[in-house]
Amino acid sequence: MDTSRDPVIVVGGGIGGVATALAFARQGWPVRLLEQAEQIGAIGYGVQLGPNVVPMLRALGVEEAARKAAYLPTQLRLHDMNSGATLFDIPLRTPAFDARYGGSPYMAIHRVDLHELLVDACRAHPGIDLNQSTTVARFDHTETGACVTTSDGRTIAGAAVIAADGLRSRLRAQLHPNDASRDTGYVAHRTIVPMAEAPASIRQHTGVTMWTGPGFHVIYYPLRDRAEMNIVVVVQVPAGVAAEDNARYREHLEAITAHARPEVRDVLALVSLERRWSIADRHPVRRWCEGRVTLLGDSAHATLQSLAQGAGMALEDAVLLPSLVTRFDGDFAHAFKAFEQQRFLRTARVQLESRALWEQYHCDGAQAEVRSAQWQERNAEDFHRCLDWLWKPDLPIVATPTTPSKLLQETP
Repeated sequence: MDTSRDPVIVVGGGIGGVATALAFARQGWPVRLLEQAEQIGAIGYGVQLGPNVVPMLRALGVEEAARKAAYLPTQLRLHDMNSGATLFDIPLRTPAFDARYGGSPYMAIHRVDLHELLVDACRAHPGIDLNQSTTVARFDHTETGACVTTSDGRTIAGAAVIAADGLRSRLRAQLHPNDASRDTGYVAHRTIVPMAEAPASIRQHTGVTMWTGPGFHVIYYPLRDRAEMNIVVVVQVPAGVAAEDNARYREHLEAITAHARPEVRDVLALVSLERRWSIADRHPVRRWCEGRVTLLGDSAHATLQSLAQGAGMALEDAVLLPSLVTRFDGDFAHAFKAFEQQRFLRTARVQLESRALWEQYHCDGAQAEVRSAQWQERNAEDFHRCLDWLWKPDLPIVATPTTPSKLLQETP
C-alpha cells in the first residue's frame, strides 16, 4: 500500500461499492468508502451470478469463500403458469457447460452472504477505511484531485471519486440533472423460507424455477446448501390501484392467477403481499464520468432482473476500473473515460435485452404464443449459444502498463 497516495473515495456500500474498494486496495490504492446507512449491509434475499462473475470473484480474492457460500442450481427452467408447459430448460451443471464456461459455475447466493464476504475482505485490508452514516450530497474535482461534500457540510478529499450509490444515485443526478429512473409499473414481493417449511411441490426443485404469465411471474431457487428457498413474486400493478389499497391489489392478484397451476398458488401463499418493492431501471447513458469522477454499477447502468446480471455487471465494473487506472499510471481522467468506453456497449446491451426479455415474460395473446413456440424450438446448445456473449466475455482485467493514447486507440 502506497500511503503517499491520496485515497480513492468510493460512495456507496453495496456490492458494487465494497467490491470496488477491495479491488483498488488490492492494487495498492488507499480507499475511503462512504455509506449513508448506519451499517454497511445488504437486503437479505437471493442473487444469481452467471459464469461471467466467477473470474471477478477470483480477481477479488473471494472466489473460494463465495463457492462455499453459494448453491449451484442444476438448471434454469421456465413454465407457462396457466398451461404448465415448459418453455425452456437450460442445463447448468453438465460437463458440456463446464467446458464451455471454463469451469465457472452458475451460482445462487444469499445477498447478505456475498456482501459480508466482500466486507470482511475489506475490513481485513489495512488500506480500506469504511465509513457509515455518511451521506454524500455532491462532488467536485480539479485536475489533481476530487472531493465530495456531505449532507452535514463536511468536505472529504481524495484522488478520485467513484459513485456506486445505486439506482437513485445523487451523484448521477449531478451529472445528468434531467435524468430519472424508469418505473416499470411492476412490484416485487420477496421472501426466504426454511426449506423444511416449503410446500412439498417446490422442495423437490434443484434449479432456478420460474412460472410466467400476463403481468405476473414467480421465481424461486434454493440457497445455503438447500437449507432455504428464495422466492420472488413480480406483479404488474393496474392503473388506479394505489400502493396502500391492499384489498383491491389482492383482488387483482387473485384474478390474474385464477387459472394458475397449483404449484404457483402454493408459492404465492408463502409471500407477504403487504411488503412491496417497485421495479425500475435506467436508460442507457454514455456520459458516466467527469474528470476524476465516475459512476459505477447501478448508478451507471441499472438494469431489470431478467438476465440476473445487476450484481454481475457491478462486479465486472469493480474489477476492471482499478486495472485501467493502473494501466494509465494513475491518470484517473483518462482511465475513467476508457472505462466508460469499454463498458458502455456491454452494459447497455444487458439493460436493453433485459427489457426485451421482461416484455416476453409478461406478454399475452398471440405474442405469448409466438414466444412460447420460439423458445420451445430451441435446445440447450441454442440457449447456451445465445448466452455466450454474456456468460463468457473477454474482459481486460489484468493490469499492464501502457500509455493513455495507446489504450484509447485500442478501445472501441
